[in-house]
Amino acid sequence: MSRSLHTDPYPIRAARRLDAPRGRRAAEPRVRRRRARRPGPEPETGLPIPYSPPRLPIRESPARPGFLHPATARDIARLLDFFGPELRYGLRAVELRHAVGADRPGPLLATLLVPGVVILHEQPRPPWTVPGRLLPRSRARLVRAGARVESAATLTRIDWPGTTLRDFVLFDGLLHEIGHHLVQHGTGKRTVRVRRTADHERCADEFAARCRRRWAVATASGAARNPTGTAAARG
Repeated sequence: MSRSLHTDPYPIRAARRLDAPRGRRAAEPRVRRRRARRPGPEPETGLPIPYSPPRLPIRESPARPGFLHPATARDIARLLDFFGPELRYGLRAVELRHAVGADRPGPLLATLLVPGVVILHEQPRPPWTVPGRLLPRSRARLVRAGARVESAATLTRIDWPGTTLRDFVLFDGLLHEIGHHLVQHGTGKRTVRVRRTADHERCADEFAARCRRRWAVATASGAARNPTGTAAARG
């Protein structure tokens, strides 16, 4: 197996590059040890210049009347801090913006702007009322997220008790789009689609579901209460 830094597992590479995004690979301890075994001039032994990892900006545009941002900048920062460098590697920003695409059926949760910007859209204040009946897949998705869905002959009412709407935006919105980002970023192809749409969506759904399960376990044990402070929440 190659010992190149490029072949490090993604979580290890993500943590290393977030800690020193401007560091020279020649200054890596592993590289210095390897070069020290080679014949020839003495290798450089200077230590890398200390560098604080950049804080991921989280920018928020105030929601319009009748809308809200269910997940605040603080909620997002806490979630990203919990999951660590593997999620933040390659991300440039998270933005809370106004709703767009009013002609779309149903609310638009989130969008990924390649490369590395996740947009979370404002949502109508609950309860939501949509015409007709939801498709079984859409209904199951909402119920799984904790929504209360009541269907009548001509419309469907969707309510979100407690923090369920916030969690829906965080996991089915933010982490779903980060799942898309990781598929692209992990292959090194930042802007060229590397999988079919159905496969891309499946990978993003599975990634968000794994994160939700991990978060639920950590929340139950109290481990999710101590963020590391590496994401910057600001307006």
